[in-house]
Amino acid sequence: MPTTIIVPQLGESVVEGTIGKWLKKVGDPIAKDEPIVEIITDKINIELPAPMAGTLGKITVDEGVVAQVGDELGVILAAGESLSAAASAPAPAAAAAGSGHGSVTIAPPPAPTPAPAPRAPEPAMSSATATLPAPPSTDGVRLSPAVRKLVKEHAVDVRQIRGSGSGGRVTREDVLTYLEARKLGGMAAAAPAAVGAPTAAPRPLKPIPAPAFAAAGSRDEEIKPVTTLRKKIAENMSKSRHAAAHCSVTDEVDMTALVELRGRLKEKVKADYGVNLTYMPFITKAVVRALKEYPVLNASMTDTEIHYKKYYSIGMAVHRDQGLIVPIVHDADKLTLLQIAAAMEDLAARARADKLTLNDIQGGTFTITNAGMFGATASQPVINHPEVGILGVHLIQERAVVRDHRIVVRWMMTLVLSFDHRLVDGTPAAQFLHRVKELLEDPESWLLDSI
Repeated sequence: MPTTIIVPQLGESVVEGTIGKWLKKVGDPIAKDEPIVEIITDKINIELPAPMAGTLGKITVDEGVVAQVGDELGVILAAGESLSAAASAPAPAAAAAGSGHGSVTIAPPPAPTPAPAPRAPEPAMSSATATLPAPPSTDGVRLSPAVRKLVKEHAVDVRQIRGSGSGGRVTREDVLTYLEARKLGGMAAAAPAAVGAPTAAPRPLKPIPAPAFAAAGSRDEEIKPVTTLRKKIAENMSKSRHAAAHCSVTDEVDMTALVELRGRLKEKVKADYGVNLTYMPFITKAVVRALKEYPVLNASMTDTEIHYKKYYSIGMAVHRDQGLIVPIVHDADKLTLLQIAAAMEDLAARARADKLTLNDIQGGTFTITNAGMFGATASQPVINHPEVGILGVHLIQERAVVRDHRIVVRWMMTLVLSFDHRLVDGTPAAQFLHRVKELLEDPESWLLDSI
């Protein structure tokens, strides 16, 4: 009997996926568990394995089409099986709506985006347009009392001064500039010339170079379609912003003791275990300890229920060229510091290679995002819905701080906690963040049982 290929459960809270690419064509032979189709969701891309060996007899949902969990994607035929002519014919979009798979929607192809019209070249500014206005006539020129006094004191002929005020009016600054230029140029500061005597010609102005305007076409744009993954990320971020009441609280942490401790350990850990010991495993252990003291941050919320998690699976935001993803370090409370470091290194590598599994991205209870690795000193992270808290960690840098009434240099870091105010009040949020700060500032008091 023909076997139907259906969309499997794609992860927690994921109800649909987009068919990214069919890896087999109709008529191709298929081995059991061989990847046959790529499905793209807002969390992960998966290659769906064949449930049985045979031949791909029909493709029901084409590439680029959105399908719901449980929908039929195609049919696999065993040896000797065949489809009837009616069954093997591809169903049009209208028929699919009544075929029992009405949740499959066919997205219309995007209209081609017209290329931007080239801009006409802008005229270059000529040197004539940069010429300052001619000197104002002395007839009827109004001078402020301060300018008139200054002109009189220094025996200045205002006809030699180019006014920069409104309507060419000579200002006090114009006179002072003229006097400085006269002094540098060896101009005599004697009494004004007698009536009818020739006056010194004003110093010629240097022309202002014409700006080199960009040539036509230099404002071209590169237009790319929004990828399915980016659309899913946008939808998830918008959902988090609309579903949760975002608030945040900030604190500064003196990381000096932890910087020194990691400095003593990292080379030995790399040599003995081959693992890069970053700050994230230390921060994760501190967060887990604080979550146990403030369990409201290790919860999720629906319209009718609050789920307090008794396990501690910490998400770590990973940036990839194709989009942000949050793999999970499961049961972080049961792992040693080195085990967390190894798990994070493995998850980050597989995330960037697009090799994560569904288990790697679902079941998180709290998320940490490290903007400091990109040089950020502060940010306000968006909660990873349906969680109720996310901790942003930032650049560790030397700063001048006050200790015992003295200014000293310490390694400092800013922590920002975003929390869902529908469930988490400001007091436990601030207390949780302060507890994380305390643990990071005194790591040797609790790390002995974590290495």
